Amino acid sequence: MFNEDTNPVHIMSPTTLLNYIFYNTKIKTYANGRKKIKFHSYDTAVGSPGVQRVGKNTAESNEHSKFISLLRSKQNIIDLAYHNGLVKPWEYFLTLTFDPGIVDSRDYIAVSEILAKWINNMKHQNKDMEYIIVPEPHKSGRIHFHGIFRNVPNWKLTPAKSSKTNRLIKKNGIQIFNLDNYKLGYSTVSKVSNLEAVSVYISKYMTKELLDLSYKKRYWCSKSLLRPNIEYARFNEDTLKFYLQDMKITEYVVKDTGSKKSIFITTDNIEVMETSEQKK
Repeated sequence: MFNEDTNPVHIMSPTTLLNYIFYNTKIKTYANGRKKIKFHSYDTAVGSPGVQRVGKNTAESNEHSKFISLLRSKQNIIDLAYHNGLVKPWEYFLTLTFDPGIVDSRDYIAVSEILAKWINNMKHQNKDMEYIIVPEPHKSGRIHFHGIFRNVPNWKLTPAKSSKTNRLIKKNGIQIFNLDNYKLGYSTVSKVSNLEAVSVYISKYMTKELLDLSYKKRYWCSKSLLRPNIEYARFNEDTLKFYLQDMKITEYVVKDTGSKKSIFITTDNIEVMETSEQKK
């Protein structure tokens, strides 16, 4: 049994983390107080200069490293989209394609460069614009881009119409628009209505086709976006239970192989975190 006078829980902040080499619990807190907790029965090495991975540099291990990196990118996108959408709602979901007469959309570097120029142009027109953009490689080899945006008062939207029937185009009852500010190809825009859905949906475009994009951008996002608060700890199962005792647990998943055990927890003790934006 634990009591309030002897608190066994010790959380390591990113600052104090510099004094530690290992942790086994990662706690991620979003702007509404929701927590995602990962507990392992084994320690994980933090990004310390003194900690190096040991193992054979085989083709299989390289592919595995690429896959893990892609999963991290997907999770980063979900975190950025969800956390920032809680602070201030996203307004639009955007899809961009490229006119082959302007750029070869099979050339990732070329389309990345022209996309970056378009983003900078939009920033000049909408000084507070914030965004997350991800690429979608098609089987044809061509690249499309999808993104979520907000603070774009100077966007000019035209209701999309079918070229055959001239009727308004709607998806699930939601009107689709074309973005007049985009002249590099075809665009579609829809209003964001479900934060959790769009946060996961935009990450789904991070597919295995992106594994070969080593050392290239896998997504674009505003530097002003906030990230969920991350804390690290070394718990055993008793201290984990102590830490969770006053929380509302909505998900509790245990994976036990016999030699290793992991617990994935979601809590919904909803509260408003003080964000860096609110501190100002």
